[in-house]
Amino acid sequence: MSRTIAIVPARGGSKGIPKKNLCKLCGKPLVEWTIEFALRSPLIDKTIVTTDDQQIADISTELGAYVPYLRPDYLSTDTAKTSDVIIDLINKNLLSDDDILVLLEPTSPFRTIPDFELIHSILTGMKCRKAVSVSEAKSEAYQFQLNRADISSGLLSPLFDLHLPNDLRRQDIQPTFYLDGTFYLSYVHSFREYPGFLGDSTGSIISHPFSKYEIDCPADLDLYEAIIKHAYAENL
Repeated sequence: MSRTIAIVPARGGSKGIPKKNLCKLCGKPLVEWTIEFALRSPLIDKTIVTTDDQQIADISTELGAYVPYLRPDYLSTDTAKTSDVIIDLINKNLLSDDDILVLLEPTSPFRTIPDFELIHSILTGMKCRKAVSVSEAKSEAYQFQLNRADISSGLLSPLFDLHLPNDLRRQDIQPTFYLDGTFYLSYVHSFREYPGFLGDSTGSIISHPFSKYEIDCPADLDLYEAIIKHAYAENL
């Protein structure tokens, strides 16, 4: 029988924010928000935290997640790929080919159960082999993007020669979407075959608007402090 297994990648190092996964967000370590979501979801059978940090491992275990081992150094660098971390877990027989893996990155701490139920149903009920969450690009869409070639003067040039009018409005363009980091799902056998989440059979959902921000710098922590406090007030 197929299981749904959450994988939470939470290494100890970080360039943007030192010890980012341990930074407090509304009084709790950042990694705790993602682990608690995984443990709260009735669709997730097991939560695995992969880390190289003993403090993160201890917190994860205390919360009820499974930490099978501390990550080796070569899987804990700034350049290590998350796909390699997942393949390492698969090769150690911690996931079976028929299982569904759910990658939950701690840098996206706001998730909703309805969003997860929807993306899980897309994967299992619509013959998709993988599924991801996306957000609409809106003003960040490529049609609005520019190159900034000269730092001193800030001269701008179009990203593409699209011959678009200067008064282009958002409602005039076709919506584009980007991976927002909230959910990544795949059948294990599909991930083993191609270690990634995008392909011809990748389904998607549009995440809750509060989910689209990722924590990369201290200002992002401040933003999510406000988001989470508002979400609690609104019972989201």
